[in-house]
Amino acid sequence: MNKIIVIVGPTASGKTDLSIKIAKKFNGECINSDSTQIFKGTDIATNKITKEEMQGIKHHLISIREVNEKYSVADFQKDARKKIDDILKKGKTPIIVGGTGLYVNAVLMNYNFVNKDHIKNFEQKYNHISNEEIWHILNLKDKEEAKKIYFNNRKRVIRALEIIEINKGIEKTKIIKNNKKYFYNNLLIIGLFPQREKLYSRIDNRVFILTEQGFFKEIENAYKANNFNKKAQALKCIGGPEIIRYLEKEITYDECIKLMQKNNRHYARRQLTWFKNQLENIKWFEHSYENYDQITDEIVDYIKLNI
Repeated sequence: MNKIIVIVGPTASGKTDLSIKIAKKFNGECINSDSTQIFKGTDIATNKITKEEMQGIKHHLISIREVNEKYSVADFQKDARKKIDDILKKGKTPIIVGGTGLYVNAVLMNYNFVNKDHIKNFEQKYNHISNEEIWHILNLKDKEEAKKIYFNNRKRVIRALEIIEINKGIEKTKIIKNNKKYFYNNLLIIGLFPQREKLYSRIDNRVFILTEQGFFKEIENAYKANNFNKKAQALKCIGGPEIIRYLEKEITYDECIKLMQKNNRHYARRQLTWFKNQLENIKWFEHSYENYDQITDEIVDYIKLNI
């Protein structure tokens, strides 16, 4: 078998358990594609798989950076593709599993990352014009990039224009991709799609579980390790920004819990939208958690028929 299996879906949809089951059945090794699980020190916050849960299955790209370090999408693309090659050479099955859409796309698609430096005082050249006018300038220069950005998101629109300016002569902005063609031709992409209300209930409950396990303290430690920099990459995990607001006494504990639940639900919805719009040829499997084992058996049978 030389297939590369990819498991996508929203947070709390059961991707991790499915990946272990598939790895056991098809002699696989797992490659993490969750951007927040790259960092050490946020195991609870990112609901990171434990050694016991791995059940002897080898996992890659988990806890490979310190909590105060940086790690880019381009870094992930290079590292993940290297792991895929290594696993295939051993005659085993690479299983990419995670919910960070851009990380998944960076590995699977024909993405090339380009220079992302800054031009001093670049944004000042647009001080005199409206958000909509700036967006139209971007649309003239790169229609595909403009489609991805809401016209009122002034910061992102200007950043896209800046990257175009830096990379004059390069065909696309920030990332070059060729007509959604996959980098690999041996992919099998599985999507887990829990029933919405049950998913939301599970997300709400998981916030309480993670909190009991020490979620708040872990984020506090990571915040200190990053010299109280709110924008540190490791703190962008689900719940990180809300807990920082609580630590800085901007919101109460109860408000923090409710906000984490609400934002997690919104994040799950965005994940589903991303994967449905960005990736082609996904085989989706809907489940209700009560029938999870039955669905995962169906997924194993589906893989058997397509390897």
